[in-house]
Amino acid sequence: MLLVTFHGGPTGTNNIWGFSTHGQPSDQPPQTRNALSVPAGVTLDELRGMAVWGGNLFVVNGGGSSSGVLVFKSPPGKGPLFTYLDTVIAEGQSIMHPFGIAFDSSQLPANCFVSNQDSNVVARVGLTAGPNGQINGALGSGCVSTYLQTQYPKAPFLNGTFVASQFGDLKGAKATPVSQTNGGLGVTCRTGACKAKTNDQPANSVRDVAIANGILFVCDEVDSQVNMYDLSNGTPLPPGTATGLKSPTHLSVNNKGLWVSADEGLYWSALPASATGASLSLQSVAINVPAKNKIGGLAFDDSGNVYVVFQDGTGGKGTGSIVKYKVTAGPPPTLSLPGIAFATLTQDTPEFCLWISDSQWPT
Repeated sequence: MLLVTFHGGPTGTNNIWGFSTHGQPSDQPPQTRNALSVPAGVTLDELRGMAVWGGNLFVVNGGGSSSGVLVFKSPPGKGPLFTYLDTVIAEGQSIMHPFGIAFDSSQLPANCFVSNQDSNVVARVGLTAGPNGQINGALGSGCVSTYLQTQYPKAPFLNGTFVASQFGDLKGAKATPVSQTNGGLGVTCRTGACKAKTNDQPANSVRDVAIANGILFVCDEVDSQVNMYDLSNGTPLPPGTATGLKSPTHLSVNNKGLWVSADEGLYWSALPASATGASLSLQSVAINVPAKNKIGGLAFDDSGNVYVVFQDGTGGKGTGSIVKYKVTAGPPPTLSLPGIAFATLTQDTPEFCLWISDSQWPT
């Protein structure tokens, strides 16, 4: 199955759509437009990144008044329908308008790394087992990276800050600013350049995150680069850049490679083997992008295909589509153009997609 999240908000789509990947009819309708079931008191708003972890489905709830990471039971019921289990990470301090998630271990105890657009930080959240199969998430001072604590002793950071912001005076997120040289993330504000004491909110800020080989990868949208950090202590590593790479937003790790969606471009680099001497060599991958569209999330299946989200506009007024391509090994890999039209999405702008194998959860 393929799960898709949307921009959402007051006029948008605030649930996950689920698509069958069997038979591959072109431009197929979704199996369900309401894949998530939540109890009264839990609001779905501006859903973003998704991940299957620990046998359950984790979903970023990105709305400004309901920010957090939700967990849904597996396997899903018929539909598919995922039933709410827990809010493992709730809104507070660093968790503000979250976007992407990544995990540093396949089992508990583990850390979940959450990128947050309104605080412009990546937070590290410690995960432990709770009662009745629930998972507890904690943002504590011990989650702040060793690197930040060493470079800025006694300086205040938002709880759990593993990667900090270059500007520390955002609305509701007052903290120590960290230079770009020291791994700080770029940010622009709604009034333009961010200025102190204006209580301004970000316009463009941190986006997706991914983890592989002891490295945390982070989309620094404003500085048009993919930042890397040593996962063991938060030390910044040389960022990845490329000619033409602009405003990276989504990351995907597949088959020893890192894929980057950046505005109208798609890029790929072989993964560094470890944090020691790590570097990225981002290369452009040819892809047919519809006019005035940007590239959103990516999802890879077990048969060597990639599903690519295209975004036309944003918010409840936006639309989009999903195209399926066969991937041929490189380096860099190539896509079978023009691809197969998988879904046309007219109700809202699609954001992320997640492919789930039948061997994991049959549909």
